[in-house]
Amino acid sequence: MVLLLSRWRGSLKLIILLAVLNFSATEFSAAQVLTVPTQQPEAQQQPTGQAATPAPPQIDPVIRAKIADELKEKKFDEAIADAKAILEKHPDSPQVNKLVGVVFLEAQKPADALTYFQKAQSLDSSDASVHALLLQAFAAMGDKTQRDGQRAILRGFHGDGKHPDLAGTQGFVIEMIPVGDKVVQAFEFYEPTGKFHFYYRFNVFDASDNLKRFYALESDDADQAIYAQQHPKEAAAGERRFSIDSYEQKKPDSVTQGLVGFIDGQPTYDELRARIVKLVLAEQTPATPTPGTTAPAAPK
Repeated sequence: MVLLLSRWRGSLKLIILLAVLNFSATEFSAAQVLTVPTQQPEAQQQPTGQAATPAPPQIDPVIRAKIADELKEKKFDEAIADAKAILEKHPDSPQVNKLVGVVFLEAQKPADALTYFQKAQSLDSSDASVHALLLQAFAAMGDKTQRDGQRAILRGFHGDGKHPDLAGTQGFVIEMIPVGDKVVQAFEFYEPTGKFHFYYRFNVFDASDNLKRFYALESDDADQAIYAQQHPKEAAAGERRFSIDSYEQKKPDSVTQGLVGFIDGQPTYDELRARIVKLVLAEQTPATPTPGTTAPAAPK
């Protein structure tokens, strides 16, 4: 377990931070597949005298749910086969190409997923949501330049007033990070969110896809007065003190929050990612006693 420092904010009701502290997000593999619509948006009405545009293909919701269950059970070969069977019938459907790409992404085959996401984008360049999937594929491939390019595109779409689907969301998933026997889901907020101003959230899932805890990069207003006293020049320039905090659900109606450490000035995503990976590794790496010594007894 990560050692938490002396600042402690106690027990918080889940309702305080609403979705920011939502611990209901388990089964992340199935969830992403179920976000792919079963049908493409309806085509615009054709002018009188022109042939009607054929209705877009519809993904059978039963088959889509079956694929989601297969991913949940880590039956990746079966999920890929089922998704490709749909694609054989509708090779030029952006939604079906996105579905196949999501399955490959969950199967940890991001290069294969990228092919289908790019095909979906070429078939429907107006679909802003495909950029969220391209982002995850590039991140999983380790292509930081393309990853950050997609982050910038999503941020631009979120604030341009032309993409209501993105405008109504808090942020986006950057990547799923395997760390030992756990997986960390990195989420970036468009704007500082919640009482403590969350900038990033890192959800830690166990081998059974259960959300165990999450870490957040936040910048609590209460910490800024001390920061301004210690660093007046930086504070006057608009810089802030940040912290990494850990949140874990102990009871059905509350979570515990503890400080992991302070950071003066906002870290880059890659700096933060490295810190979180170390924290998660420390959770599962037991201390090894030095030969010839006795391990300390557990506290009573």
